[in-house]
Amino acid sequence: MSSAATQNPAEERELLPTNVAPVHYDLLLAPDLDALTYTGEVRINVRIVEETSTIVLHSNELELLEATISSDGAAALTASKIVLQKEDETAHVHFGQALPAGSEATLFIAFRGVLNDLMVGFYRSKYTDAQGAEKYLATTQFEPTDARRAFPCWDEPMQKATFAVTLRVREGLTALSNMDVAAEAAAADGLKEVRFSTTPVMSTYLLAFVVGELDFIEARTSGKHNGRQIPCRVYTTPGKSAQGRFALDVAVQVLEYFADVFGIAYALPKLDQIAIGDFEAGAMENWGLVTYREVALLVDDASTSSRARQQVAYVVSHELAHQWFGNLVTMEWWSELWLNEGFATWVGTLAVDHVFPEYHVWTQFLVDDLQRALALDALRSSHPIQVPVRRSAEISQIFDAISYSKGASAIRMLSSYIGLDSFFRGVRAYLKKHQYANASTRDLWDALSEASGVDVTAFMAIWTGTIGYPILSVTELSGGSQIEVRQNRYLSAGSAADAEDQTLWWVPLRITTSDAPSQATDDVLSTRSATYNVSAEAQWYKLNRDTVGIYRVKYPPGAVANLATAVAAGKLDVNDRIGVIADAASLASSGHSNTTDFLTLLRAYRDETEFVVWQEIVLRLDALQSAWADEPTAIGQICALARSLYSPLAQRLGWDAASGEDSLASRLRALAIRAAGFAGDQAVIDEALRRVSAFFAGDRSVFNTDTLRAAFAVAVRAGGRAEFDQVKAYYLDPANPVDQQLAALSSLGFTTDTALLEELFVFALGDRVRNQDLHQAILAVNTHGSNRARLW
Repeated sequence: MSSAATQNPAEERELLPTNVAPVHYDLLLAPDLDALTYTGEVRINVRIVEETSTIVLHSNELELLEATISSDGAAALTASKIVLQKEDETAHVHFGQALPAGSEATLFIAFRGVLNDLMVGFYRSKYTDAQGAEKYLATTQFEPTDARRAFPCWDEPMQKATFAVTLRVREGLTALSNMDVAAEAAAADGLKEVRFSTTPVMSTYLLAFVVGELDFIEARTSGKHNGRQIPCRVYTTPGKSAQGRFALDVAVQVLEYFADVFGIAYALPKLDQIAIGDFEAGAMENWGLVTYREVALLVDDASTSSRARQQVAYVVSHELAHQWFGNLVTMEWWSELWLNEGFATWVGTLAVDHVFPEYHVWTQFLVDDLQRALALDALRSSHPIQVPVRRSAEISQIFDAISYSKGASAIRMLSSYIGLDSFFRGVRAYLKKHQYANASTRDLWDALSEASGVDVTAFMAIWTGTIGYPILSVTELSGGSQIEVRQNRYLSAGSAADAEDQTLWWVPLRITTSDAPSQATDDVLSTRSATYNVSAEAQWYKLNRDTVGIYRVKYPPGAVANLATAVAAGKLDVNDRIGVIADAASLASSGHSNTTDFLTLLRAYRDETEFVVWQEIVLRLDALQSAWADEPTAIGQICALARSLYSPLAQRLGWDAASGEDSLASRLRALAIRAAGFAGDQAVIDEALRRVSAFFAGDRSVFNTDTLRAAFAVAVRAGGRAEFDQVKAYYLDPANPVDQQLAALSSLGFTTDTALLEELFVFALGDRVRNQDLHQAILAVNTHGSNRARLW
């Protein structure tokens, strides 16, 4: 077999040669946190599948110092040369004689590398200690293809092996990896060696290690469903461990919940979670050592907003779902990424709903995930959920709302159709069959089909393998006793051309009417059009009850008017109210209906009380205002409409929390303040400026944890130098909770002062804003028409 990377003809994947297969890695790493470098040695037990004199494995940005191979007690062979191929990130290790097929051997490589500042591979993260000194810890981020930056390896999901990690570190530092510590011994020069237990069979991208000065808190799960108590810890840089208590409490509950619903106990002896200051992703599901941005793990009980607290609960649940779905059973290749991320998004939401039913996360899912996915997938440049990936450089492109949010929405639609009991029977069978191995989307569909008695593959392959989704156009027939429903591809740019409109989706219609609003039909549209019965006496009818399906609905004008009446009278459930307004806004934006129809429908929501519905309304009006940013007359009209909706809401809710209100009520107040202030409500603007002034004068009681973000944004937008500098200083103060610091940073982009805007650009690109937070500083700039041109 050729020693070059091989191609899989199914997708023309560029893969490593299969003539040598890894079985086990013994890895020793010695990071130097002063020099910001490290040395390493790896001994890889391999199987020689086909005779070869060259071994090809991955290596990127490493200096390979020497390589030898030994087999069956024979004398070790030293590599005659090592050739690094930068383009495909491989090392070709040549030996002077062939290695016989069927033999086993141990490949030894000594190497060294740099603890980089790129937040990938084995890298450094900076923090400030209690004395104000800058320090570093060393950590890892390997997904998707950066284990090869830390050590030479077969860095592909299907190349699973076991790993025994040893870290040689300075005395006084904490060393962590996926497994528990097997032994610790003193070494020369004030160092120690920490050896960890051998991992189960796993993929390289899930390996992790962290070295630094760390604090921790710990707890144990109940053991009810795992059969034993799982020790869990949250690690932080010194002085922050108490802020890990909320995430720790979530973890111990969710680990037991997943063991129950998946029917398989958590596989490792412990679970560690750690907050990292410099971290590109939100979190990473490394098996047994989950890494997070600080804002995704830490909660200050007194100061963290309810929004941020809920996000921590979700991110922890999402990452722990991966301990089964992704780690125990791993996608066979990156084209199956959605199997990891779509499922974890869905079941992570399910776990949060189990632990915190008061959050109403499935309603929030409609805005945070379904509508987000629909917006991206309405573009011609979108991609299918399951997308071919040829080479490593293409992988990062699919870590997006299609893989995560549309994937999760497809699972929600499917589980609703076949029922949760059947769905989890299938999931348990899938996990049991493929544990410690790799699987494909087809494997999941087969398991769900067998569990439900429904041919899941027949209709779900369309959803995962095809770009886009349909718009369902409704026509009333026979005096209103029947409706014709027609499907076409929906595009945000307008009607699809014939060549773009070839897919016929499997669409669960879930028709409901005023006669039985809590019930939905099981009708399915799988042809271009079909006719369905509805009650002519019904005051209204609606497709997609509970907004479960992945599609838009265009109703005739009379039906829209009837739905508006039902909304105003409180006859539609909250999920359906969200679906109606989201569809109307999207269709107006794409030209499938008139903007005036959307605005007329919007007035039916004046007395709305639910936060998530208002969240959707604000997002839609913000988008409309952005689209008309260069038309002052239109902007004035939109702002007037916005004030007519938001000002009464802000006035009704006030600025101060009511006794006993829940987190969603608090978030609604903050949303109303921001929306009314941005729409030009002078009373709200004046009060925001007054309270911000009082806050920075020392009266911290003027805001709760949710209204602070809203008031900062309104004050910076309406104020000047004083407000800008105060909010900027708040961001720079490390004593403030990280989520509130980021709230302050994001508020700076709302300034309308051109001089302050230029100052913001310089500040954001400087060294006082972490690279991972740069977008927070400039995202808001795009919301103001006059600032947008300067940004781009």
